[in-house]
Amino acid sequence: MRKEWNVTDSMGNSHKIECRVGGLGGSSVIVDNDRYKLKSSNWFIVVVDYQINLPGAVCNLVVIGNNIRLAVNGVFLEDGKPYEPVSNTPVWVWVLVAINCLGGWFLAGIPGMCVGILMSAFIIKSALEKKTGLVILFFVITMAIDLALMYLIFNAFNTVQLIPTATR
Repeated sequence: MRKEWNVTDSMGNSHKIECRVGGLGGSSVIVDNDRYKLKSSNWFIVVVDYQINLPGAVCNLVVIGNNIRLAVNGVFLEDGKPYEPVSNTPVWVWVLVAINCLGGWFLAGIPGMCVGILMSAFIIKSALEKKTGLVILFFVITMAIDLALMYLIFNAFNTVQLIPTATR
């Protein structure tokens, strides 16, 4: 996934900022043709908060899952909301993310882990927006989906007869 912006600094110079997430080269940000590698702060989901210093402008590139946003001088360009550092995410939210991913794996295997990873992006985004009720709701929804997947997978394996019974 790729997204780009043109940012004008305090001296009137235009800077091109481009973010590329995923792919064979990994995630990176390109500022005026200079490439910088991005490193996720989470094992399960892409979570990046990268600061770009321009003359008279401080830019923060925030990547959560497939959601890529750029804040200039503390304000996101897309919606005008104030920038909140990813490091301000409470520890209990990261515990819920780990439970989502690992719990999904233990309950329903790879499909459950994929659901946990997908929903974790919504959990982190909601936590940064200070919407605690939404964080809990997404967690409960994820666990319900994982339990439903576990039930479906368990029933699918129990209905398959592995050893045919002998007939008289």
